[in-house]
Amino acid sequence: MGKKKEKEDLAAEMAKSFEQWEYLKEHGGSDPFHADGTNMNLVRNHIMHYKNEMIEQYGTDYEKYPEIFYREIPPEIKSSYMARTGEIKDGAAQALQHYITDTNFLYLFANKDMLSEKEAKQISLYNVLGYVSGLARAIKDGDLITMRRHAGRPEGYLESFAQCAEEMMKIIDEKRKEPGQMHENGQFSLFQFGMKTGPSR
Repeated sequence: MGKKKEKEDLAAEMAKSFEQWEYLKEHGGSDPFHADGTNMNLVRNHIMHYKNEMIEQYGTDYEKYPEIFYREIPPEIKSSYMARTGEIKDGAAQALQHYITDTNFLYLFANKDMLSEKEAKQISLYNVLGYVSGLARAIKDGDLITMRRHAGRPEGYLESFAQCAEEMMKIIDEKRKEPGQMHENGQFSLFQFGMKTGPSR
């Protein structure tokens, strides 16, 4: 009973791996750090592992081998391979357009020099602004892995802009209350405090 279960498990796991490889080839994955080709080759290694496990278990008792054992192993793929490259590029371009027209991002960019380095680090300002410059650089360099992190789902990054802008406004509002923060004419620079009275989506 145990051996039968073992055989079924290996065949089922191998079948899942074949399906996963085909899915990655056609649709790609969502790995934020590795290309689809890298993960396809990893899945290919799993298939070979299951095949070797079957050989160790069944040896020359060929009647025990499941049908999937004889299925051809997928070819090794270039590690840089990415599926749906056109969709990724289009989605990244759309995401960048959302970012550079977002009022929270514009507020952060216009007021970034109002914060000290310590204050900027405190609200992760450099990281948040880096999302936009990083995506722009990825589009220029053809970095599909970075582009994929943004394509089709810019909402998380837009939320980061909103949260960071809210924190920046609190800091700037406190600065306005501190003595010595006014200009010679007793007024704050309009540029200093950006193009709006508060962050909005």
